Amino acid sequence: MIFLSFLSSSTVLAASEPGTIAYRKFVVYYGWYSDHGGKLGSDIDRIISAKPEFVISPYYTSTGQVNLKPEVFEKFHSNGIKVMVYIATGNAERNLDSVIGEMKTGFGSGADGVMLDEVALLQTQPQVDYYKKIYDYAKSFGIDKVVIANPGSILVSEKVMSVSDIVSFEHQWRLAPHIDWFSNYPATRFMGISSNDITNVMGYKVDGEVAVSDTVEAWQSGIGYHFSTDAYTGLPSWFGDYQSGLDDFVVSGAKLHELVVKTFDSEGHEIKGMWVEVKKNDRMVITGFSPTRFMLPEGNYQIGASNYQNFIFDKWQDGETAHYHSVALSGPAELAAVYKSELADFRIDSLDNLGNSVKGMHVSVSRGGSVVAEGFTPLYLRLALGQYTVDASSYNYYQFARWDNNFGGTSSTQVDLTQGTKLTAYYTNTLAGQIGNDIFGCSGTQYNSQVAGSLLDGGPLAGVLELQMRKSVMASSGCISSSQ
Repeated sequence: MIFLSFLSSSTVLAASEPGTIAYRKFVVYYGWYSDHGGKLGSDIDRIISAKPEFVISPYYTSTGQVNLKPEVFEKFHSNGIKVMVYIATGNAERNLDSVIGEMKTGFGSGADGVMLDEVALLQTQPQVDYYKKIYDYAKSFGIDKVVIANPGSILVSEKVMSVSDIVSFEHQWRLAPHIDWFSNYPATRFMGISSNDITNVMGYKVDGEVAVSDTVEAWQSGIGYHFSTDAYTGLPSWFGDYQSGLDDFVVSGAKLHELVVKTFDSEGHEIKGMWVEVKKNDRMVITGFSPTRFMLPEGNYQIGASNYQNFIFDKWQDGETAHYHSVALSGPAELAAVYKSELADFRIDSLDNLGNSVKGMHVSVSRGGSVVAEGFTPLYLRLALGQYTVDASSYNYYQFARWDNNFGGTSSTQVDLTQGTKLTAYYTNTLAGQIGNDIFGCSGTQYNSQVAGSLLDGGPLAGVLELQMRKSVMASSGCISSSQ
């Protein structure tokens, strides 16, 4: 059996007096503790020096040798460190007897719990039943035996909470607080990871500089267990610095204070989902969506609330107008940002090269790469102030030529919407060139669209007859010469 290797550390959030959080570290290590000669390596001593609450390791090595030997259990237990055994479940498809057999071996050797990897999303009852049997079996060895489930995804059903004590979201830990049932459970029920094991899975490289900040951010967002590492195969080179950084934070943050940030519109109605940033000495500390709650050590911070679509930051409720509000945090605090809703009229018309209105041309309006509105000309919209991209389509005999604000001939143009704005798309009327510009250029008539419709619907012969009839009627009305 082949096992991956993980390592890192974090803490448990333990209840204490209001406004404070106490931290305890843990380490996840899927590496091997002994060399080929059976001698214990130095990694076990490095882990012990970190003083974690528990360590997670596979019972066997990839060659089938015992990894968690009695001397490994003895060293960890004598230093007050619990041992969890890593067990893969193959998304509930691995033979249940094999899983139970590994658990029995681990618990029989002195394991304090198990970490179930490759956990299914529990979308079906058979999957729930599978993990319920595993959970009940673990608890048969003692109610204090810990079961960690690792689906590695925020898409897992809430039912996972009934078949585990801790749930790991792995690299998706930043998204976990947005799960609708997340807030129903304490931070000690959740776990996350930051690593480079999957290329660019975090969107940045995890190193000694970001390792501590990621773990602290996870703690503050309600993820009680988090670890930062490089690859899953051993201790990162910066493991010692990582541990020191966590120790420094725990000491400085022995008493953390609650900061609540809310957002409202100008009429006092609460707005949810506005992006909030917390900086310290111009360095980003933590972020979230309003209404949000941060646990921060004492100190000076700058709190910023971002604009979104038509919601534009106006001021803070206490009258402060600076975009970033300075806060000297020495106890619980609350801030409220007030937004004004700014919209502008936006009209999009379309004309042909003869100056005739062309109705029904499709246009789309995008912002930040996402379509925010679309329809057919003439199109009337009310949009938030800001920059937009407008795209126009050609159709049949009407080929896009240019925008009135852009002579480059491209069907896409940029509009900076700061007030009521009108935009016109110009099209080349290719049909006019075929049957005569006079039909389409006759002022005060609707013959242009009627003739075009007849030609398109009736076929070539019907179109020619219709054209002659229209010309005759138009000549009698004096719109065009009868000689044309």
